[in-house]
Amino acid sequence: MKTLKNSSVPNICDAGAEVLKDIKPINPTQKLIIGEAITVNTTDDDWGAPIKAIAQSKNKIIVVNVVGNDRAIWGGLATLNAKIKGVKGVIINGSVRDIEELQKLNFPIFSKSFKPNAGAPLNHGKINIPITIENVQINPNDIIVGDCNGVAIIKKEELNNIIENVKNIKKKEESIKNKIMRGMDLKDILGL
Repeated sequence: MKTLKNSSVPNICDAGAEVLKDIKPINPTQKLIIGEAITVNTTDDDWGAPIKAIAQSKNKIIVVNVVGNDRAIWGGLATLNAKIKGVKGVIINGSVRDIEELQKLNFPIFSKSFKPNAGAPLNHGKINIPITIENVQINPNDIIVGDCNGVAIIKKEELNNIIENVKNIKKKEESIKNKIMRGMDLKDILGL
């Protein structure tokens, strides 16, 4: 995992991780986070299950699939609670609100969009089941990586291959950077 911690989401995606294209960080300078997923499936009128998931997510990343996108399912109070309870971050395939408060709390949050209105704590959602976001299946305990570039998913069974691929990509990029610093053009290095 040390190799991943010294990398970026673009490198990890180049190494074979699956990208969630429409989910972006709230903080445009978001540093890399890595952690195992706690998955949640809910609807945009029900923010109960994501809140309930906080209690079992210490040192993990909550990943929420939201059916519908007319309401926010996460906001300032949820963020404060998650930060205090040791959650590493939250990925929401849906909307969040209280953006100014979320930014002040400096907690890693990635979402599809912002909405000012919210549903209710109905708690009809499910926790720790396989979910699908943007045609990417995410299982509980899959590895989630996120930074200012976006979010990617690493299947547990692919972790060692991804780590090896990241090592090779970083070596290749370092070699290319050295050649550029010595005056070579990138087009020549790549044979374009």
